[in-house]
This record gives sequence, structure tokens and C-alpha cells, in this order.
Amino acid sequence: MKKISSSLVVVILSFMVLFACKKDNPVACSGAWATELTNELEAITTAYTNYAMDQSAANCTALKAAYQDYIDALRPYGDCETLTGQDRTDWQNSLNEAEASIDTLC
Repeated sequence: MKKISSSLVVVILSFMVLFACKKDNPVACSGAWATELTNELEAITTAYTNYAMDQSAANCTALKAAYQDYIDALRPYGDCETLTGQDRTDWQNSLNEAEASIDTLC
């Protein structure tokens, strides 16, 4: 089984470090992004566990779909007004790399 994409890990860690957006920001953006994306994170955990136990094509497809859903949920956070300059570029590049690597997850 292939390892989780390092780009996806970078995206996740970037959010932990970078985000402290203002509460009045109209963009879905806050320091509690992990809480806001709990459903998506749980779906990845479940899909990964299922795939680890049974590396079937169906479980692989479910894992890829869960990662895509998570990436899609992360996208609005790229509009956070506190994410600027090189940090924004790095975040976007990591997100793009993570999305491009979905096909090689399993």
C-alpha cells in the first residue's frame, strides 16, 4: 500500500500553522478549520482504515473520493485574508500537488 501523499500532509500542517483569520471575514475561514472539517477528516480515516483492511478496488475508490472531498472542503480556506504572499503560493501549490496525487494513493 502506498503512503499518504506528502503534499496532503503539508496542506494539513499548513492549516495548523497559518490560520488565525478574523471572525468577521465573510470567507469560510477560521482557526478552527479542523473542527469545521471533522466530517471530511472522519471520512478519510474510515476510508483509509477500510482500505488498509481490504485493498479492494471499491475501497481504493472510496479512499480517493474521501481525499477529494477533503481537498474540495479545504479550497475556500485559500481565500483567507491572512494567507498572503509566499504562504498563499505554498498553500496553493501543496493543495494542487495533493489533488494531483490522489490517483496514486492506491
